[in-house]
Amino acid sequence: MFNVTGGELIIILAVALVVLGPERIPEVARSAGRMINKIKTMTEGFSSGVSDVMDDPAMKPFKELTELAANPRQKLAEYALEAEAEERAKKEAARQAADEPVLSVPSESEIQPEAEPEAEPEAEPEAEPEAEPEVEAEVEPMTEPDSFRVNET
Repeated sequence: MFNVTGGELIIILAVALVVLGPERIPEVARSAGRMINKIKTMTEGFSSGVSDVMDDPAMKPFKELTELAANPRQKLAEYALEAEAEERAKKEAARQAADEPVLSVPSESEIQPEAEPEAEPEAEPEAEPEAEPEVEAEVEPMTEPDSFRVNET
């Protein structure tokens, strides 16, 4: 917490021995320990209170904002991945909707009895165009020139 090395601790104890005297050092050490313990419990209570408030669903936008401020690249990458996933889901849903035929069953009120078709006047048959004679061409198989052959060794 304070990053005190061994040598620094010895110097502090020597100064305390000279300033306070050997009679008062145990009493001061006890009171310092109590004070450190009170500070720890206060900070633990404060941090648990803050975490309770931040876990509240109403505080979600503020939590995201603090995460964005702390790690902007990471949060922006997460937002980009979420946006891509949403786009893929939309495209997939649209593709599935287009692929599935929509079958609707008409209700009885929509069904009309079929009327007999009226007789159409007979039309004269149209003259068919003359078909061109098919020409068969003989195709010779291609041979590879010697320079393009692959040696399989």
